[in-house]
Amino acid sequence: MESINLSQMESIFDEIENRIVNRLRANEEAYVQLLRQRNGLKERHPFVKSVLEGYTAVFPSAEDHQAWLDYKQALDESDQLELMALYMQGHADCFAY
Repeated sequence: MESINLSQMESIFDEIENRIVNRLRANEEAYVQLLRQRNGLKERHPFVKSVLEGYTAVFPSAEDHQAWLDYKQALDESDQLELMALYMQGHADCFAY
C-alpha cells in the first residue's frame, strides 16, 4: 500500500471537510442555526468581527495584535490536526472492525 505524506493528507482532508460542511449546511438545521448565530453576533457587535478578522486598531498594542495572530494560527492548526486525527481514527476503527 502506498503511503501518503502530510501535504497530501491535508489536501484530501480539506476536500472531505468541504463536502461535510456543504452537507451540514444543506441538511442540518442545528448547524445552520449556529452559523446564523455566529453571523448575527458579528453583525450586532462589530468588536467581535474586528477581533476575529484581526484588525490592528482593536488591540492595545502591536505586540498584543501579533500575539492574537500567533494564538489564532496555533488554534487553527491544532484544531485542524485534531480533526485529521479523528478522521484517521475513524478509518482505523473501521479497518479493525
